[in-house]
Amino acid sequence: RFASRGGNLGANNPRKPFGAELADPYANPDENALPHVDAALRVVCKALLGTDTSEEEHQAYITDLEASLKAVVPPGSKTDVIDSLAYVRDRVGVPRDLPLASARQLR
Repeated sequence: RFASRGGNLGANNPRKPFGAELADPYANPDENALPHVDAALRVVCKALLGTDTSEEEHQAYITDLEASLKAVVPPGSKTDVIDSLAYVRDRVGVPRDLPLASARQLR
């Protein structure tokens, strides 16, 4: 639900406006993007858990992940999903003592 705030209809709060709109703890998610963002994040988790050992396995795994993403994200929701994943990326916290290059890789 948090990630889908980045969608086109997300991050709005009818109760009280906040100066930092995307940091609003009461912001509503984009309900239309929610199932597609959820599915895309599941593909990301699958990618993080991959255990390919050879270059051929790795290429096959990447191809499978790309096909999975294309299957779970309809073309009309692509922009909302991209914006929602960027929303999460921009809000991932990293330890302050983590070097910049490592922090970027984690995000």
